[in-house]
Amino acid sequence: MREDLFLNASKFRFACKVFDKDKKIPCGQWHAILESGRLAPSSFGLEPTRMIVVKSKAAKEAVKKACWEQKQITDASHTIIFTSLKCDMLPGTNYIRNKFARRTKTSEELDYYIKERYGRMKLETLGYTADIEKLGMWSAHQAYIMATAMMYHAAFLKIDSCMIEGFDKVELEKYLQMDTFKEQVSLVLCLGYRAMEQGKRNRMDIHDLVRKI
Repeated sequence: MREDLFLNASKFRFACKVFDKDKKIPCGQWHAILESGRLAPSSFGLEPTRMIVVKSKAAKEAVKKACWEQKQITDASHTIIFTSLKCDMLPGTNYIRNKFARRTKTSEELDYYIKERYGRMKLETLGYTADIEKLGMWSAHQAYIMATAMMYHAAFLKIDSCMIEGFDKVELEKYLQMDTFKEQVSLVLCLGYRAMEQGKRNRMDIHDLVRKI
């Protein structure tokens, strides 16, 4: 049986808590990982996720402070803040209209997708149009898809990662001077090279995880 390279990458990946602060990701590999994020799927193809690459020492220290002083922020080769659109995701906005217009052929099709498929069947059914914070939570889920694609590409390249959800959201958004009606911070991702041993992986048995109907 041929070696499954992707499965090997999955086994290589773990939440790295200690990074080698002197080892940097080569430029070509870094841009390839970013491209994996750009190509990642999103619900309805609406691409609500944006990335902020934290580069300067001062910015890293400020983000670290908002992330409960977790050293991964400053020690990793690269740190990314994922942000998610909020009010622009409401049906009828220019953003939504322009995104759907990329794949519809007529104005009737465009109106149908915006008002029925997206507006009524998706957002109204789940109560997203009545609650901008709930809409923001759904939008934030898309950031996890992008980050996961990037983590597994990194693992394929023998690059480590740590997804960080532990942060003071208000403090981080204030530092970034964000209009939180329009956008929010969803998660933080650190990428680099481990300076620790990978521990034992604890996972459910496949027979406990999967059932058939």
